[in-house]
Amino acid sequence: MYLGDKGFFKQKTMKATNQYNITEKISHRQNRIQNSFNDVVTNVDYTTTAVNETEELQSTFVRLLFHGGARSLADNSAFHFASLNVYNDYRRNYIDDLSSRESVGSGKQIVEKIDSQEDNSIKSIDFFSHGDMFALYLIKGASIYETISKESVESNNLNASLYLGSVTRFWRGSNLHEDSRKIDEINFKKCNNKCIIEIHGCLTAGNLYLHDNMCEELSELLYSNGKTEAIVIGHTERANPNIKGSITTNEEQDYRHGERKIFYNGRVIHTTKREGLITRNEIDDLL
Repeated sequence: MYLGDKGFFKQKTMKATNQYNITEKISHRQNRIQNSFNDVVTNVDYTTTAVNETEELQSTFVRLLFHGGARSLADNSAFHFASLNVYNDYRRNYIDDLSSRESVGSGKQIVEKIDSQEDNSIKSIDFFSHGDMFALYLIKGASIYETISKESVESNNLNASLYLGSVTRFWRGSNLHEDSRKIDEINFKKCNNKCIIEIHGCLTAGNLYLHDNMCEELSELLYSNGKTEAIVIGHTERANPNIKGSITTNEEQDYRHGERKIFYNGRVIHTTKREGLITRNEIDDLL
């Protein structure tokens, strides 16, 4: 992760020294930009799902976007394009933050990526995968290039999902891979106090009545870890990427429509059906 420089041009007492340092630091900056470009271009994992993208910016804050994990290459393609639209929104609206977009195929990969960040640095986390009230469903080796058969998942124990808890993993976690995880294994200390988590898959904000759903539990975990202004957004119904209906192109796919609920410390503070990005300023007005 590139944290950026806080300033290249400091005043010097001698003109010659000043010119030398400026030239040297500009050269250093150009080399870092070229290296960053090379990293982005070559950072492709063809064995999982898609291109992993990271933007270098002068910031200590990051936005993580995880997409993929489905058996179907078509579903993973939809997650890919939808995550790219959110990624581009972040680049336009939060230009001082670093955005990282990564294809995933296991709960372990998500937990480790979050844990690798600096404390209090994560401004937002977005998940683009199949899900419901109990889990985000992730298949080990999922790809936008090949569909994995149900038989392969079962015979090779490829279920590497991220579960609500131990009980739901035991109850619903057939064909478990060793890389499956629970959400309480996430290190929430890495999140900023105003972190926004949004799950773009189906039903993660659905009503379980006697038990927390994924969004509700995540919001409580954030709060209990000292993130007292953090919130979680999720769908109450089956989400789909066709934001413009049947005329939606691949590049326009976006799950930010339909009914979504916003959770704060285990309770719903807002329900909306409007389309598009819900900004931090809008969240602040609700708290």
